[in-house]
Amino acid sequence: HSPGTCLDCQENTEGKHCELCKEGFYRSTHPAHGCQHCPCSIVASTGTCHIQPGESVPRCDKCRQGYTGLNCNQCDKGYYNSDSICVRCKCNGNVDPALSPSVCRPDSGECIGCLYHTTGFHCELCQEGYSRDSEGTNCTRKEATLGPEPTEFTTSAPNTTKATSFSTAVLNSTLSPTTLQTIFPISSSDNSTSAFADVSWTQFNIIILTVIIIVVVLLMGFVGAVYMYREYQNRKLNAPFWTIELKEDNISFSSYHDSIPNADVSGLLEDDGNEVAPNGQLTLTTPMHNYKA
Repeated sequence: HSPGTCLDCQENTEGKHCELCKEGFYRSTHPAHGCQHCPCSIVASTGTCHIQPGESVPRCDKCRQGYTGLNCNQCDKGYYNSDSICVRCKCNGNVDPALSPSVCRPDSGECIGCLYHTTGFHCELCQEGYSRDSEGTNCTRKEATLGPEPTEFTTSAPNTTKATSFSTAVLNSTLSPTTLQTIFPISSSDNSTSAFADVSWTQFNIIILTVIIIVVVLLMGFVGAVYMYREYQNRKLNAPFWTIELKEDNISFSSYHDSIPNADVSGLLEDDGNEVAPNGQLTLTTPMHNYKA
């Protein structure tokens, strides 16, 4: 090493006399602060910075493409912030930077000022009344399809032989749509057919819906009827009932009187309070409920 060269510089310094700041650091205007780290991201800039004369805040030396600002912490025109990274606006070439310098919103990326009859977040759709051409690049106006157009009309004025020709282009530019529909009844027929098809389709949908509702109601009614029938059968089987059995009474009171003297009357009497009269008749001295049939 040459004489007077400093070795092992400290506090992020370098140079023969440690008078310079290392790359990525800057020297503050305050002598006591030494070399400070640059507030520049290596993603958005080169990572180096400097302080211009008369300023106290450092600025990044060079921002990368899509970034701007003193510290390269903002998105440039034509870019938007997506997760702290500046991404180019995607507007499918349907935005003029001269008319809309920012091209899209810097916070969301939504395109601003879609041209050429386009619309949508990225100007990817055609406006109402327009459709993509055969190549799928431009949005062109939808034109109504008319009936077959005659190529030429010839009229002659009275007492003259000069014919006047009207080309198809002249007719299209001068006649109103109402006049064209009057001249070409086929177009009106096509419109009627289209309207009839729309009405028929609507009626068909209504009929299908009605049939579905009717089927559901019938199924519910059938299920309810089966349930009520089964409940009725269960109640009928489980209902209690009484059985009354009638037996024939074989007692003859006329013959009973004649057979009393020879009969054993001990079984007819419940207790000893009953007596037999001398004339052979049975005398009941107890209440009627003691008699056994």
